[in-house]
Amino acid sequence: MSEQIENAKSYVELKDINKHFRDFHASKDVNISIPKGKLVALLGPSGSGKTTILRMIAGLEHPDSGEIWIDGKKVNDVPGSERGVGFVFQSYALFRYMTVFENIAFGLRLKKTPENEIKEKVTELLKLISCEGLEKRYPSELSGGQRQRVAFARALAPNPQLLLLDEPFAAIDAKVRLELRTWLKEMITKLHITSIFVTHDQDEAIEVADEIIVTNQGRVEQSGSPQELYSRPATPFVAQFIGNSVPVKNFERFKHFERNDDDVTAILRPEFVSVFKEGEHVQYANSAEQAVVEDIIFRGSSLEIRFRLHENLISAYRSINEAPIEIGEKVNAFIYRMFVIKGEEISLVNNLSIKQESVII
Repeated sequence: MSEQIENAKSYVELKDINKHFRDFHASKDVNISIPKGKLVALLGPSGSGKTTILRMIAGLEHPDSGEIWIDGKKVNDVPGSERGVGFVFQSYALFRYMTVFENIAFGLRLKKTPENEIKEKVTELLKLISCEGLEKRYPSELSGGQRQRVAFARALAPNPQLLLLDEPFAAIDAKVRLELRTWLKEMITKLHITSIFVTHDQDEAIEVADEIIVTNQGRVEQSGSPQELYSRPATPFVAQFIGNSVPVKNFERFKHFERNDDDVTAILRPEFVSVFKEGEHVQYANSAEQAVVEDIIFRGSSLEIRFRLHENLISAYRSINEAPIEIGEKVNAFIYRMFVIKGEEISLVNNLSIKQESVII
């Protein structure tokens, strides 16, 4: 009984989970704890084990060892259909010969729900997903965004206490994807349903999730809020994977940085760098170094300026409202800070010319 009470503190908990597919070790001693009502992202590169974790929680795969707990109950031997889980697949997996109404009603019919309750529930869900009037259409008559909303409603129809989404926005074009991110976060907040979604897109995870679990080569590297992972990476992998990070060599050659150990590496992000035109009067101008612009990438509200400094290709962001910079132009660059890695330890090192903490990551 005490073990059940202990696990009830987290709505979903994985303890020392291992999973093999023949010789491939897909999950290695995975430990995860997810509070009730949170929207959590499993983030990592392809092959990092995130989808395997999701499928084990759903009961679609079974761990070789370890325990899976949902709502204070161990579910290793509980069939997926009895775990109270809703699943939204990357490819929607809608029944193409069923109307929108029948797709959403599918899970309710399996539970032998009375017809009047089915109609009431489907009508309620159509309103929730802003698809009123589409109940008689077939999946082929819907846009990608509408199909994904219907898949979401179908998963919600049986009133699951846990919603699992596998790359839910991957098959949707960029503009609709941005709209659905906002919509999903609003829906999850409104319904207060514990949700876990898999993604390899860090922008998606940072924008949508309350918490992020970063996976790599079958292991959990770090978990925490987007802000925690971004500003305080716990492992070298997270430091390089989160943010537009690039490794830099010869970092002691940068002005006002010291190297106290040969066995270290450094990582730089664009927001750690300021680039400005010659003659511009800005803070720390006297501590800047001269470089030549090699490339400029338009990022919408900003420009990514790329230049080479001490044999490193470095990026910095510059507002489109500032004086334009051109390729081949000589500019001044100031490095505010960088992550320095020694073994598994990571520290944030400031430019020595900065007398006091004045830059927020």
